[in-house]
Amino acid sequence: MSSNPDIVGDIEALLATAKSYDVKNPDRATRLDLIEKLEALHHKLDTPAEAMFRQLTNYSETAAVTTLLRMGALEKMPRDGAITAKELALSIDANEEVLTRLMRIISATGIIESAGEDLYAHTPFSLAYLEGSEVDFYELCVDEISPVAHKIPEYVATHEPNSIIDPKRSPYSWANNKEGKSFYEVLLDFPDRLARFNRAMTTQEAALPVLGMFPFSSLATSVDLSDPERVFLVDVAGGRGQSLLQIKKEMDEAGVVGLGKLILQDRKPVLDAISAEQLPNVEKMAIDFFTPQPVKNAHIYYLRRIMHNWQDTEARTILKNIADAMASDSRLLIGEMIVPSQPEGVDRTVYWMDLCMLIIGGKERSEKEFTILLSSAGLELVKIWRSKIGPQTVIECRLRQ
Repeated sequence: MSSNPDIVGDIEALLATAKSYDVKNPDRATRLDLIEKLEALHHKLDTPAEAMFRQLTNYSETAAVTTLLRMGALEKMPRDGAITAKELALSIDANEEVLTRLMRIISATGIIESAGEDLYAHTPFSLAYLEGSEVDFYELCVDEISPVAHKIPEYVATHEPNSIIDPKRSPYSWANNKEGKSFYEVLLDFPDRLARFNRAMTTQEAALPVLGMFPFSSLATSVDLSDPERVFLVDVAGGRGQSLLQIKKEMDEAGVVGLGKLILQDRKPVLDAISAEQLPNVEKMAIDFFTPQPVKNAHIYYLRRIMHNWQDTEARTILKNIADAMASDSRLLIGEMIVPSQPEGVDRTVYWMDLCMLIIGGKERSEKEFTILLSSAGLELVKIWRSKIGPQTVIECRLRQ
């Protein structure tokens, strides 16, 4: 019997990586390398038809786990030990056969444990749907984004090609019979959906790093402090100031003080909901970032996870308003994910997030796309500061020389 040298080589490389992996103190880069090698091996062993049908597993798994979640089945399962299908069905007044068929799907994919015939137990993966901070974001995607994603073929067939990059004619607006309104304007018509969106964004924001990329604490040695009235940092559309407060804390702990005023900008209703005690030594300023930036010549203008909400036309307006306010030595810092120039790795967050943004009228961008966009607004890219634990970056920009 002859062996396939490519497959044997892949297995040997996988084994070598596995030997260096510390389970008790896992290193993210090594873990992702292991997963990537496993997936590459799986792909080589699949036939084309098997690879195609694997996509059906993804949607059936999502449908099954979401249905069981909404039925209350996962909540009723004991945290320790197992429960029979009959006991679980009785506890939630469900059809036992249907419950069993749904449970088979998520036990086959490892979300729950099959502890015996028609006997189920929780795993860390199923408990995440009950206890994880990411559940709000998951449910937002399932309820608001996924149904529209399945309608994109119909959207493309009934619209001219360029309509999809108009935020007021996005697939989301169309699917909700709200063409003429952006995603955010549509949500304003549904207070309950808007509230869930805000909760989901809060948990999503918390999961993405603010610090550990751009060296904020080093700024004391690189900014001109000759003008005591000059604003140090303007957090544009900074929400409740969660990012600004992290930056301030890092600088305070490093003993960096006296660099100038900190300003948090957002819509008035957002700012009105934040007490002065929640924003110590931070000035609040209501703005519309589609109008001229009122703070001139600040050392730092900061935009975190704003650009990806908009297509190029709207993003250019936001950037141009900031550029017009900048001094020659001002910096613009943009916190966003960067789409790799070629598909790579197994952390596919940026790819599925880009589909979400396409649906609602936004866009994740590559370094090349950011460079072109910045240039069109009179700016230039200085450096991309990358996170060691994910795809998040800080893009440092200045006025084009």
